[in-house]
Amino acid sequence: MLSLPINEQLTNLQAWQQSVFCMALAEQNLTHFKMFSQSIENEDGVIAENILQLFWEKLTVKGAKINFTIQEENFNAIIPESSNYDFYGVYPAVDYCVIVSCIFNSFTTKSKEEAINASQTSFATIASFIELQTDQEIDETELLLEPLFIEQLEVQKNVLKMIDNERSPEVIKSVREYIKSLESTNIGISTVEN
Repeated sequence: MLSLPINEQLTNLQAWQQSVFCMALAEQNLTHFKMFSQSIENEDGVIAENILQLFWEKLTVKGAKINFTIQEENFNAIIPESSNYDFYGVYPAVDYCVIVSCIFNSFTTKSKEEAINASQTSFATIASFIELQTDQEIDETELLLEPLFIEQLEVQKNVLKMIDNERSPEVIKSVREYIKSLESTNIGISTVEN
């Protein structure tokens, strides 16, 4: 695990803050899953997007209900098996699924680990992307100096600042708006729909 200045804060979040933090990272990286689905020509990207939308509604729309058991079954059915594909795009897609699993867990269990798991997964996506580009393994010291890593740490710090408030639909919506305003995933892929 990367030892980062935000780790302690991540493990001390309240349940709703854990959920919103994980949702923010999923929102930023949804494009990875959608691109993977497009490349294998299936509609799973739409399912993934709809499930993420339900999470946001659950926390911002009064009276919104989600059957977590059914949605988790729907979601588990679309998680790709990385060994079945021989191209890089499956790995960020699987990492996206790990982050969404953290969201489900944040709602259904009392685990304090979900935000930190989502955070570490996001950084792991960056590390594997850099390794793909350089064709060599990257250690923690090198990773901490990478621009993508530095940007992602900044994003995560900003989300933590935003959720360090009283819980309200406005605070939660503002996190989603902030993530959308970045217009790129954690590895720099544009999230703007053409």
